[in-house]
Amino acid sequence: MLQEFEQIVGKQMYAAFIRMLKEIGPEARTQRISVVIAAMLTYALDQLPPHCEEDTLDEALLEIVEEPYLAEEESTQYDMLYKLISSLCTEAGMRNERENYEGIPYSIAENAIAKFVSWYNMPWED
Repeated sequence: MLQEFEQIVGKQMYAAFIRMLKEIGPEARTQRISVVIAAMLTYALDQLPPHCEEDTLDEALLEIVEEPYLAEEESTQYDMLYKLISSLCTEAGMRNERENYEGIPYSIAENAIAKFVSWYNMPWED
C-alpha cells in the first residue's frame, strides 16, 4: 500500500510526508494529525491520472470522495485507505489505534478518512 501511495505522490513528496509525520506525529493529538493526513490524501487525489485502474488505491481515493457514504459503510475503499493510513502511522512511529480517557477505542485512520471525505464541505456555502 505504501509503494502505491509513493507512486501516486512521487518519491520526494512521499519522503517529505514520512519525515514530517515522524517529526510531529508521535506526540500529536489525533484530531490534529488526522487533518495533516487528510491533507496528504487530498494532495494524492490531485495527482491522480485521468483514468484509474480497478481495485487500486487511485480508484479508492477517487471513489470515496465522489461517494462519501462509502466511508460510513466501511467499504472496500474505506478499508484500503484505513490500511494505507495505518501503514503511514507505523512508518512514522505512531500508533493508529488508540483509546480515549474512558478506554473507548478510536483511530487516527478513522478520523483522517472522515476529514478527507469532507475536505471541501462548507455548509455555509450551500
